[in-house]
Amino acid sequence: MLSAFPRPYPDELLYSVLTRYHVRTSNSSPRWTLKELFETDKVIPTIDLPSHLERFSQIVSHLGISSDDWIDQHTLYPLYAPFLPEYRAVRLRKLMKEEDGSGIHAYVGITASLVARRDKLLYCPSCYAEDIQQHGEPYWHRIHQVPGGFYCPFHKIALHKMIEPVADRHGLTILPIAKSMFTSTPIIESTSVEVAEKLCELANDICSLIQIKPFSSLYQSKQILLPQLHRLGYVTASSRIRQQLLAKHFKDFHGDELLEILDSTFLENHESSWLTFSTRKEQRSIHPIRQILLIRFHYGSFQSFISQLDKKYSPFGNAPWPCLNKAADHFRELIVQECQITRCSDTGRPVGTFFCECGFIYSRRGPDLSIEDKYKRGRIKAFGHVWFEKLQCCLQEGLSYRAIAKILGVDTHTVIKYADYTSPHPNEYVREPRENVKKQLKPSANKSGLYQRVDWEKRDLQLSWNVEEECRKLLEESDKKPIKICVRTIGNRIGRLAWLEKSKQKLPITMSILTKYVESDVQFQIRRVRWVARMMRDEWPLKRWKIEKMAGLNPGYGNEVLDEINRCIALTPISEHLSSHGEGEIWVH
Repeated sequence: MLSAFPRPYPDELLYSVLTRYHVRTSNSSPRWTLKELFETDKVIPTIDLPSHLERFSQIVSHLGISSDDWIDQHTLYPLYAPFLPEYRAVRLRKLMKEEDGSGIHAYVGITASLVARRDKLLYCPSCYAEDIQQHGEPYWHRIHQVPGGFYCPFHKIALHKMIEPVADRHGLTILPIAKSMFTSTPIIESTSVEVAEKLCELANDICSLIQIKPFSSLYQSKQILLPQLHRLGYVTASSRIRQQLLAKHFKDFHGDELLEILDSTFLENHESSWLTFSTRKEQRSIHPIRQILLIRFHYGSFQSFISQLDKKYSPFGNAPWPCLNKAADHFRELIVQECQITRCSDTGRPVGTFFCECGFIYSRRGPDLSIEDKYKRGRIKAFGHVWFEKLQCCLQEGLSYRAIAKILGVDTHTVIKYADYTSPHPNEYVREPRENVKKQLKPSANKSGLYQRVDWEKRDLQLSWNVEEECRKLLEESDKKPIKICVRTIGNRIGRLAWLEKSKQKLPITMSILTKYVESDVQFQIRRVRWVARMMRDEWPLKRWKIEKMAGLNPGYGNEVLDEINRCIALTPISEHLSSHGEGEIWVH
């Protein structure tokens, strides 16, 4: 038991406690000090994430400080652990307690990170003076050693790095009690006032992060940030992140200079940038400093983020919600407990669907911006048994449709539609028709609004007559510019395009007739050539270029069309002769 081992100061780095003990013992070699404290020669003094802490805590057990307390209060474990999966955070703690810490930095992701590790110990000149005044000696503060920290969060001044004397990798760098005994320089000197202010704010966020107790898991960054991304408009209707827009605004918010200082620059259109990965599903660890930058962009500060961490994204507030069934005795009372939130495919706004025990289901688009918004009803999705029972009572009382509609909170057409409809089972889902659709019964629906089975044979026969009649009309319109006969043209002219495109197999007669009339491109070009020849029958001789121009033929048309043009030109005199004798035209389809 080492009774001379000092008790740690507030926020003192474990490495600093070891250096103070080394000074007190006056050991000539740091190796002797480390062997006394860890009972092994294999320990290397580590600033951020040391190992062998279980054995160390047993040796200095007279302090009453457990290995977990050393880890949580005197190492940088609280900086990295929140941004790791829970199982990895537990494993990291175990590695720091065990006697083999060779893989700790690789396990956390520090080794592979592009954010530079600190190679110099840092201190704040003001904290240095205060420590001597309060404790009689200075010490290395944990908050000053965080990668990405350039300013003291308490005094708002730039941190200094010690240049000499500095111990080697196996030694202990002591913070001397007199400034004349060492040389130091500010870690950052020339920077704009704006960047300096941002670095000070970042230091405050770092301080808030390492003081969180208990540690919150921030690894699932996308799920945590998704509500705020929704509010700020960076999420599409299909829940995809607008990465390019986010990257542009992120750079504008922080500035290139700050991102470069923090080793956090990226390419805006790069799919593998750290910013892109930070808003995707958890696949890899993102350095804590970069996570804080992202949090600051969305929430302004880490403190604000923590205060909203437990709040779920509730665009319509929390339960209960009002029932807006005018037929119920509990109309506008807060009794609805169930709400399903989806996204509007047109606007991307949240849509809440509210389910009441009376069977009434309604929805509205959000988010709610005031208390009164919760009493707004968008669309009724189901009426429920209570509504239908009220409808039947009103009908039995002999009230007019208009009066009933006012009582039930619907329009007159809805009352007429369901006037003969019996009250459904409480679980039956009966919808109200959309208001922006014409309220008329489809041909296959009866008065009660219940659909009957379609007689496709009868429909096919009737539709075949309509199709053939329309095709003949197009062929007989000799004075008008020809229109190509195709499925879309005929379908649009008779108003049954959907049937012809989606129900072909159910319409064999119609499709067989339509096939006889449908034209290929060549057939349609030939028909246009013949039409032009009729229109130019008073001209002789016919010119090929005129026929091509009037028929709208593009260069490269087929030989069949060219043969038809030549035939029309050759037959013009005969046509004129026959026409003069009343024989009529010889060209037919």
